[in-house]
Amino acid sequence: MSIYQENMGIFQFFQHARRILFNFFYMFKSGEYAAKPFGIKFEVSSLCNLKCIMCPLSKGLKRKQGVLSFKKFKQVFDQINPSYLNLTGIGEPLLNKDLFKIIRYARKNSSIVKLDTNATLLNKDNSTNLLNSNPNIISVSIDGVDKKSYEKIRKNANFESVISNLKNLIDLRNSRKYKTKIHINFVMQKENLKDLVKFLEFADSFGVDAINGDIALPLGANKNIQNRNINKNLLISLKKELKNLKLKTSLNIEHVREFIDCEGDIFKQRKKNCFYPWYYPSITWDGNLVPCCYVCDNEVVFGNVFEEPFMKVWNNKKIRKFRKILATERKGICKDCFIDESYLYKRISLLSKIPLIRKISKRNWN
Repeated sequence: MSIYQENMGIFQFFQHARRILFNFFYMFKSGEYAAKPFGIKFEVSSLCNLKCIMCPLSKGLKRKQGVLSFKKFKQVFDQINPSYLNLTGIGEPLLNKDLFKIIRYARKNSSIVKLDTNATLLNKDNSTNLLNSNPNIISVSIDGVDKKSYEKIRKNANFESVISNLKNLIDLRNSRKYKTKIHINFVMQKENLKDLVKFLEFADSFGVDAINGDIALPLGANKNIQNRNINKNLLISLKKELKNLKLKTSLNIEHVREFIDCEGDIFKQRKKNCFYPWYYPSITWDGNLVPCCYVCDNEVVFGNVFEEPFMKVWNNKKIRKFRKILATERKGICKDCFIDESYLYKRISLLSKIPLIRKISKRNWN
């Protein structure tokens, strides 16, 4: 789901209208240059207390590991003042002592802030401090419906503890009337696929604001090869079950549905449109600007925004070449990515109906 679609209410749209319109224009043009991005994925930590089987950390990263300092965060944030900030990455954000300070600063400066956490460290103090820092969304990662399935995927985690932490977070949010939305996020893979519908019903019982899901794909040294060999009869059965599923909670699992619909052929995504390098890049904890979080081990680095001004890196020769290629086809590491921004494509493509405007675009809108 596009971050515009997920986070833009009427108030937020008008508050960030100028940035949105500029980004839409540059996405439509799909040329070599881009305006200041609407959103940033900023890696708060590449350290983690878990070794999840689908994560590149379970195989080891080649790049350095560490945590983002508030000083370095502020240095870059002040240059961009992004409308949307996703504090995520390879590691667990709550291992960063500057996390709450980072969130408070971004919220004070009108950013919409989303945080992804495995919830193992969400004790009472951390939950209180986190809610007090006022993020817009806290997304809790849970990949199993019971202790056995969850702990087989989330190595070193304790199922009962995580579920207790999630319930306490929800109770605290509700009792003190915090406005923060709480989501559950899961990564679908061979180990939990058979329990998909059961898991969605389980997640629906907590009273969270949304259930989000993605599929496990090759990341860094972890190729997740087992997820390419899925029983076709199971996928057909799940497709029928999902059609009859009724939930109270908002469900955002487009990539999971597509994986099931195309019977596990994840590579059909190669022809889907991606606009990330025009409006939503990722920055590692040590300042490397990369196309997105799918590039998890510095496979493609455009430059370092701690060493050079952000906009200089954002439109340097290397990223301009990358955009030129991506506007016409997915090559290299982008071929295996699941990102599908059809939502944005359909809306931006309306501009292509205007002959004079169509001529300035480098993308095929047919």
